[in-house]
Amino acid sequence: MNLTIPPRLLSPLLSLAPEPGTELTTDPMANMPCHAGGAEMSASMLTVETASGEQVMIMGGMPLWMFLAAVTAILLFSFVLVEILGSRSHGKDRRINLIAHPFIYSLVRNRWFQAVPQLMMVVVFFFLIYAGLFGNRIGNITPVAVWTIWWGGLVFMVAVMGPAFCFACPWDGLANLASRLSIARKTQSISLGLKVPKTFRNMYPAIALFTLLTWAELGLGVTSDPRSTAYMGISMAVLAVGCALLFNKKTFCAHLCPVGRISGMYANFAPIELRAKDPKVCATCKTQECLRGGGDGYACPTGISLKVVNNATMCTLCTECVKSCDKNNVAFNIRPFARDLYQKMRTRPDESWMCISLLALTLFHGFSMTTAWEDFTPGNNSLLRWMDVTLGTPHAFNFTVGMIIVCSIPVVLYVLSGFLAERMTRGSGITARTMFLHYAYSLLPVALFYHLSHNLMHILMEGGAIVPMLSDPLNIGWNLFGTADMQLGHLVSDTVTWYLQILLIVIGHLVGIVVAHRTSRRLFSDRKMAVRSLLPMLAIMVLVSTAGLSLMVLDMNMRVGRI
Repeated sequence: MNLTIPPRLLSPLLSLAPEPGTELTTDPMANMPCHAGGAEMSASMLTVETASGEQVMIMGGMPLWMFLAAVTAILLFSFVLVEILGSRSHGKDRRINLIAHPFIYSLVRNRWFQAVPQLMMVVVFFFLIYAGLFGNRIGNITPVAVWTIWWGGLVFMVAVMGPAFCFACPWDGLANLASRLSIARKTQSISLGLKVPKTFRNMYPAIALFTLLTWAELGLGVTSDPRSTAYMGISMAVLAVGCALLFNKKTFCAHLCPVGRISGMYANFAPIELRAKDPKVCATCKTQECLRGGGDGYACPTGISLKVVNNATMCTLCTECVKSCDKNNVAFNIRPFARDLYQKMRTRPDESWMCISLLALTLFHGFSMTTAWEDFTPGNNSLLRWMDVTLGTPHAFNFTVGMIIVCSIPVVLYVLSGFLAERMTRGSGITARTMFLHYAYSLLPVALFYHLSHNLMHILMEGGAIVPMLSDPLNIGWNLFGTADMQLGHLVSDTVTWYLQILLIVIGHLVGIVVAHRTSRRLFSDRKMAVRSLLPMLAIMVLVSTAGLSLMVLDMNMRVGRI
């Protein structure tokens, strides 16, 4: 797989590029500011010339003292402060209904409320597909817009705004147009209305697709290739439209789309929710329009009844329940963070496995970008290079085997922690399976905040590349907005990035520990048993958070502009 950085994307770094025959160059302009007000470049940034003569930018890892300080904070939060925080009652939650005003409520009930942003996203989607397929393969806007800006920023959006992307999703917008033959007017669907086999009415298809996409993204270099990125986007659109025409409701959104199911799981942390305004009104409701549809609203695309559901896992914020409820009993609330995780949630094996899969795949994503996984410097060793030399097998095979092994480590450790907790609480009647299902939700904030930490690095280190591409998205010589020659470089210094990443990982660890603490209190009435069951989980979280921090110590291969 060829990995290069095109000159016009990283022109502030061109002076760092080695002459032919040079293997490694340290940045001689480490303290020089970038053009257009960019942040100063770090002395830890290196340009490596591979054996084939191509160039790869490598960002140095954070100092060891910073890592040790972060691990100390992790241990402190885990074993000193958590008992105080976890035992403290959070009291009654205060919620603010953002659509309480009659005018705003009527606006949300209007069918154009979702149609307009979906149409706008469809236009953006088609533009990126066109740019990816017909633009220059070097300096193309599609990979950066999709993988650095959209995918990098998506997790931040979910953490603050819940599944807001699902609300404006272009794939769902195309599926609506194809199955309803209408933009905003409520019509009879032309879908065949087939029922999804019970075997697939869960998150396992989404987990499988997420795993496959992660393999393709990292193993096949999709993030660097505009054509592959465009084909992946088209494939997702075809799946969405095909499911809409074949099956009832939104099978793609509910069971297949990894973006939607990841957003749904992470949205349990977000400070927004669509819930019943007055649960007592729902308790007496016989028709359940929120589930079945009614008035000017379709049936809930993912099968939610506000009468019984009290978490955000399956919600896509489509607002169909607002349009359907004839009692005007739906609220769009601002609430405290992580309230769905703090309360007693119904557990499902597929959701628990999604939590664990998110953690494993996100950690692998970080590890796969380090030089420990793949080092392009001639003469240096790495896991993939060792497999290539030792086994003599193709790169794709080595990547696949390595991915399976690396992703299995946190999964196996978590499963073993459940059996250990069962032995430590013998006589309580709580099985390892029960603890597996319940404690998995406490891994969600750990996965979320490591995901945020990793994506933050991409946005701050690589996000500035989008600025010149806005004026010349196909890299064919345009300068539409006068920014084609602007090169921002890193938006902030490496040190600031590291501090922000550490802060996010520590916050996620703390929230996860508190969720686990409260889970133990719900599972066990006996305090000693609760503490015993919690200890293996604490150990797993410390290991996971330390692993996330340790990845930041390793040098990392930057991906902007590679083909």
